[in-house]
Amino acid sequence: MSMSAFKYISFLKENRTREKAEDIYNQRISDARDVFDMFKSEFIERDCPICGSGNKNELPRFDWRYGVVLCEACQTMYVDPCPSFNALNYYYNECSCNIKLGTLLRSRAGKKGIILSERSALVLNLIEKMLLKRNSIKVLEIGCNSGAFLQEVNESLKKYQIDLVSLVGIDIDKNATDNPVSEEITLFHSSAEDFVKDRVEEFDLILHFKLIEHLFDPYTFMIAVRDLLKNNGATYFHTPNAIGMDNRALGYNDFRPLAHGIFPPMHLQAFTTQNILHFLLRAGLKLGEITTPGNFDVDIVKQFLLPEANSVFSDIHKLDEECLGVFQAWIKELGASSHLSVLAWK
Repeated sequence: MSMSAFKYISFLKENRTREKAEDIYNQRISDARDVFDMFKSEFIERDCPICGSGNKNELPRFDWRYGVVLCEACQTMYVDPCPSFNALNYYYNECSCNIKLGTLLRSRAGKKGIILSERSALVLNLIEKMLLKRNSIKVLEIGCNSGAFLQEVNESLKKYQIDLVSLVGIDIDKNATDNPVSEEITLFHSSAEDFVKDRVEEFDLILHFKLIEHLFDPYTFMIAVRDLLKNNGATYFHTPNAIGMDNRALGYNDFRPLAHGIFPPMHLQAFTTQNILHFLLRAGLKLGEITTPGNFDVDIVKQFLLPEANSVFSDIHKLDEECLGVFQAWIKELGASSHLSVLAWK
């Protein structure tokens, strides 16, 4: 296979412009400072959200404000003390950065692009495999925002004439669920924990993308996911990989076009290819597959790490796009991308 077979993919073309990235980042920092100043007296100390250990060591604070620690038992980074429910509720329902992100996500609805198209193709393939053993499929997306991805899946199902699939979405952002991208999908304003209390139905497939890193208690959330699944049901999700390339090259206190695995009050714990298996087993789920199918690591580092930075990654500026395309393919194959994809079964 020739080097030209590995395409170099531009983050700035496929995800967001530099100007939009800077605008959202700056708004996130501003909102993070507001939340800290308003609610810091309510922040709650917690044990490791991955393994439950209470032994931890302090790391540099995020933005000189939020505490960050490293679990001694499983080496997970997490925010501690953690923003309270009131702080998180205010952040997701009142802060401007989420409106800006929601606008960006809605702008992608119905458009072709590598972000949604690759993800929807993977989910469509999973649905087709599950339909071989089931008469129908009920799909739930948790953290669906305004339903852009569910609508992408819906359009793919219609295109390939795949019937007997129902799509439901929930999100804690009421502004998002009140403004769906399509009336063809059903959205509810709810958390997973409340949803499992209020409804008796079970789902064949539960999706959540870039969500569990946001939660005060991801373990309880995963128990709720397990309880919402039918027997032999699957959950498929994405989360940042904190030991992936761009997360290592650009730390949580560096400017980044995509939020690091640690970015309070948004990202509260850093999942990795190393700690995710322990987390799943603790929640009573079985691992299906772990991959890192990211496309943007090398471009993010090339675009946003300064050439003069004192970093082992600085030499990336010496490589041409053909080499960088091959490099990204290697990163994906070696499980070293900052984009983590997980399939688990009940």
